[in-house]
Amino acid sequence: MSEVLWPDWTSLAAAVGRVRFARAVAPREPIVLMFHGVPRNGAGLNALVFERHVRFITRHFQVIQHTEINARRRPLDKIRVVLTFDDGFRNHADVAAPILRKHGVPALFFVSSRHCQPGRFLWFTYLRALQLHYPKDEVIFAGRSWDMRTEHRTRTVHRLGELLSGLEPHPVAMYKAIEEELPALATFTDALTIEDRYAGMSEAQVAELANDPLFDVGAHTVDHPSLTRCAPDEMKRQLEENKSWLERRTGKPCTDVAYPRGDYNSTVVARCVDLRFAAGYGVECPGGTGSVMEMPRIGIYSPSTSVLALKVVLGTLLRSCGVRLG
Repeated sequence: MSEVLWPDWTSLAAAVGRVRFARAVAPREPIVLMFHGVPRNGAGLNALVFERHVRFITRHFQVIQHTEINARRRPLDKIRVVLTFDDGFRNHADVAAPILRKHGVPALFFVSSRHCQPGRFLWFTYLRALQLHYPKDEVIFAGRSWDMRTEHRTRTVHRLGELLSGLEPHPVAMYKAIEEELPALATFTDALTIEDRYAGMSEAQVAELANDPLFDVGAHTVDHPSLTRCAPDEMKRQLEENKSWLERRTGKPCTDVAYPRGDYNSTVVARCVDLRFAAGYGVECPGGTGSVMEMPRIGIYSPSTSVLALKVVLGTLLRSCGVRLG
């Protein structure tokens, strides 16, 4: 697949939600958007950028609850979108939710329960923090020195990630290695940055979101592993324990699941059905069955509202033509 480098077509972005052509070519079914962290500060999708996105979305499109996902619009009605958030970062409760409430926008939050425990982090957030904040020029891991000089750091962290994700059994061995052989995140990242960018929601925040009429909470596994790499018993544990943890904290049934990293297959889907999930969300959804257990989503990573608009209007069409959405 080729990857699109999106132009910044500001004039198109300003008009795209209103023009008859855009509504006519966009899919009749709702477009599901996928967000990740929304920190207060920093580059990318920070609080200021995210509120600009929300204003743009509400001005040009119709945001609906995820429970309305099967409703199709008429050709010239506003394009409908559903907002979803992956991972369960604390900034979802501290930053994203207040902005969504301010504008009356519903959303579905998928929560990995591991980092809802103080001092614990998801593996990829640890690696991100290591790349951005680690102060030294080398890190010792697996009995060798890894080059963390500026010019080599990105490549080094990528190689570390590949090695960690390949440890067996997955993901238990990966987390054991991070916690026992690599420097603790709190030793090289300050507490405010950890809270804003890397920590998960508290149990109380998860319950508060789930009991807000605008929001709902879905499953995202315990540890955010690659489910297709897990042994069968581990796959079941990742899904079942996360689901039951969420239901105990929220007092509500957990009926939706998002597959971490969009990684799933027919075995994963069957297990989710066995656990009585009513809907499953991926990314590209290679199964292509149109099943409610294979709901495709479009990731929003760029600060540009032009990119956002083009993804909403043309994303599904481009994906069907084999274009990978960056």
